[in-house]
Amino acid sequence: MKIEVYKDGKETNLNGTYFYQNSLKDIKLEAVLKNDIYTFFFKPDNVITEKFYLKKVANNHFEGSWYNTDGKQLPVQLQPINFSNYKSNLDPYYADEKLNLVKCKFLEFKKQKTTLYNHKEFIWYSEKHCNSDFFRLGNNFSEKNKALINPILENIHIENTLAQLNCASSFEYSEGKGIERNSTINFLNENLLGFEISRFWDCGGAHPDFGTNGYLIDLNNGKDYEIDEILAFDKSVTTEKQSDFSSFSKYRSTYFAPNLLAVITSIEHFVKPKDGDDSCDYTNTEYWDFISWNYTEKGIEFTPYFPRVDRSCEESFLVPFEKLKKYKNSKFPYSL
Repeated sequence: MKIEVYKDGKETNLNGTYFYQNSLKDIKLEAVLKNDIYTFFFKPDNVITEKFYLKKVANNHFEGSWYNTDGKQLPVQLQPINFSNYKSNLDPYYADEKLNLVKCKFLEFKKQKTTLYNHKEFIWYSEKHCNSDFFRLGNNFSEKNKALINPILENIHIENTLAQLNCASSFEYSEGKGIERNSTINFLNENLLGFEISRFWDCGGAHPDFGTNGYLIDLNNGKDYEIDEILAFDKSVTTEKQSDFSSFSKYRSTYFAPNLLAVITSIEHFVKPKDGDDSCDYTNTEYWDFISWNYTEKGIEFTPYFPRVDRSCEESFLVPFEKLKKYKNSKFPYSL
């Protein structure tokens, strides 16, 4: 269980999240603090189905009871977790949520099927506790490739699974299906593996959403290339990881977006919509600053980013490698 207590002016606010070891799916709790008693409750459809009554005792320990609507009662004793016992290679985005480190101990992956892409074998795995599947390199890859790349793919699978297990709301119990995810392999040669993960998620917020992430992984060293490490529209090219966000944003808005838009317009012949109510204005460079991309056999697909209210405008546009060759980043070690 995670208990969060924070101040909002003079008010003390709190909430809680917990999960069972046999399911790992988050249960999000509302809470009140009165007379040193912490009351946490789960309230789907405005009906309270379970409650915790907890009192804080010495050394951040809690004691109390859990109740449900059937009248069942269980004693509860909580003590702080020693997170030095939990190590991981998770991205900081996932590692900062420390309960993820605990969940990692209980994940179970099981082989589901084998597929072929460019005559190479990929083994797909599912995870026991939720709707989450992903692939690893199969038997006809070299042992070196498998030893280097499969831990990277497993880590992506772990992070995808944690996102699914954490996709919960206070309105209903999670079934581990709040994120619909599709992984597609789109490129493979002796040096590079390209794939895309698309997601639609509804985790109880006001607005469901969707998005995609493209990956291009070097089979020789495990590097996952960012698009700015593949293409450079100016010598000031940088990535968000390599510089501060201000420099990265300036490069994207000044050089990346207008040049990429010009290349795509030469293929798609975009024109500004005549209808003022048409929000899908692909001629607006602002929508090309922070695109999604996907490395494929025929070229790179680019998807502009629109505000949430106009997300239906998002569409992928393929740019053949031939059109991109003159913009190849000189540090990218392979030809387009």
